[in-house]
Amino acid sequence: MAKPVEAVLFDLDGTLMDTAVDMIHALITLADNHQVKHQLNVADYRQYISKGAVALVMSVFDNPSPEMLEQLRLEYLEIYQQQLNTHSQLFEGIADLLQHLNQNNIAWGIVTNKPSWLAKPIVHNTLELQQSQVLICADEVGVGKPNPKPLLLAAEKMNLKHEHTLYLGDAQSDIVAAHAAGMQSAIALWGYLAPEDMPEEWLAHFSMESPLELLKL
Repeated sequence: MAKPVEAVLFDLDGTLMDTAVDMIHALITLADNHQVKHQLNVADYRQYISKGAVALVMSVFDNPSPEMLEQLRLEYLEIYQQQLNTHSQLFEGIADLLQHLNQNNIAWGIVTNKPSWLAKPIVHNTLELQQSQVLICADEVGVGKPNPKPLLLAAEKMNLKHEHTLYLGDAQSDIVAAHAAGMQSAIALWGYLAPEDMPEEWLAHFSMESPLELLKL
């Protein structure tokens, strides 16, 4: 039996923010810079967003060496940094959800694998996210999800009870991290799930088609 939810932690990309257009436009620029032929489009490549920059790069470049992959990853992130928040926006229903949490004094924060130098500007420039009590980024912790350490650090900073905290994300790594941290878990089905993903097998406590479904908890 799930226990009452007293606080919520969120993933960023694919959960709070739809950042796919900016991230894929950056990937197109990277491919063009290296004269790589592609048929990149947002609809087909959204699924790679939650898998990280390496997965995005490898979806376009054919079996690069580890050294080249790292160079491409860094170049991609530099390109992406230059166009942060150009097209990114909150998913429908997120603004109303966050307003509800704020009005009812329900603590909430953000835990993301996105590097801090990319995540912080997005949060800073998105009015609705500025009331987040914490922003925990993997690079500042030293590990990312599915390791539970970022979630545990957020709980420590916010003085949360793990069993009464819900973590909401759109990737299997989010659910694994939540369980390892002793928290409740929920899948954001509106996020960047790939066709081969089987969220019903992730053993999350909840699956949600829209952000406002969280209100019933």
